[in-house]
Order: sequence, then structure tokens, then C-alpha cells
Amino acid sequence: MVKRGLYGQTVTVYHPVAAKKRVDKFVLREVFCQLGSREVPDAAGAKRGAAMLLVVPETERTRFGTGYKLAAGDRVLLGDGPEVAWADWGGFVPAEVDGLGVITYVLPLYLRGGLHHVEAGAWWSAGGAGAGRLAR
Repeated sequence: MVKRGLYGQTVTVYHPVAAKKRVDKFVLREVFCQLGSREVPDAAGAKRGAAMLLVVPETERTRFGTGYKLAAGDRVLLGDGPEVAWADWGGFVPAEVDGLGVITYVLPLYLRGGLHHVEAGAWWSAGGAGAGRLAR
């Protein structure tokens, strides 16, 4: 069951296909997405990094792997975003585009043997480590 209060956002996922020099665009509706940053003070000042969480429930409209793709390096924009040409991919970064995040991990989650939802995001800690450290 999808709870409309939590999954009420629209995002655009941009997936680069280097071999074909193109950027695939997937508009996902009824998802949850939160973009932000994290700042950790240290002796030299503060370290700042990105934080992002995208949750895509498995539904008839959003089928992971067939209806859309998610991979580390993909970019997520809040709302229904524009097309992005391969030539523009290098400049399509969070520092230049408001509301844009870069995926660093993708985690499909299962319930009773079937895919329930997919979490993707960027997680940063003071030591510069992120979700990759959890997999070790």
C-alpha cells in the first residue's frame, strides 16, 4: 500500500549512457525525495557534504530495472526536469543546478520475497565515508 502523504513527490532521474553518448531521463511520480547537506565541525573549521534520500515504492508505474534505472553517478532533480544532452552532462551538477543531487548508492529492499521499494541516495560523514563503508 502506498501512503500518499509520504510518497507525494515527483523527481526526474538522469542516467548517463556513455557508450551511446546520451542521457536517459526517467520521471518518477509518487516517490519520496529529500535533498540537503551535512556540516560537521572540526579543528580547521567545518567539513560540508551532500545528503540525499530517494525512496521509490515498487508499483505498476515504477518497476525497478524495467520502468526506470538507478545507479551510482545518476542525478536526481526535484520535479519534472528538462532533457539533458550528453554534451551538457559535465556541467549538470549540484553546484550549478538547484534541487539536483547525485546518487552514490542504490539499495533495493525486499519484503516476503518480493521487491518492496528502492532507496537511493548520498550519505556523507565527517571522515568522508558514506554508504559504501556499510557494505564492507
